[in-house]
Amino acid sequence: MNERRIQRLESQIQHRVAEILMRELQDPKLGMVTVCRVELDSEFTQCKVYWSVFGTDKQKAQTRGALSRARGFVQREVGASLSTRTVPHLEFVFDESIAGAVKMQDTLSELRKEREDRTGVAEPPIQVEPAPRKKPD
Repeated sequence: MNERRIQRLESQIQHRVAEILMRELQDPKLGMVTVCRVELDSEFTQCKVYWSVFGTDKQKAQTRGALSRARGFVQREVGASLSTRTVPHLEFVFDESIAGAVKMQDTLSELRKEREDRTGVAEPPIQVEPAPRKKPD
């Protein structure tokens, strides 16, 4: 399949899912969810929607349940906005990369503070950014 078309559809699905979650769902258990990225297979049958939410494990579990309950509605709404013959099956997957980046930032901050306490020399904070996604060849 045309890689450019897949990327365009992934972007379209990501924006539409984010819009649905923000404006059309009325579930109070749905936290401040962010749609991080979308991966669509080459046959347009499966689509993984990677999401993240800041908060406790309980809030993450509540959001996971709310997304699970809303999957059919979101899939139907996304399908209505796509110009494809079939509607891909949506699967919501928690994106661990943001939580990992936050944990890494905290670890680096702790190490910097320990070093500062030992040497007495303050260093500027180090910013950790997620690695950019590789583009397919």
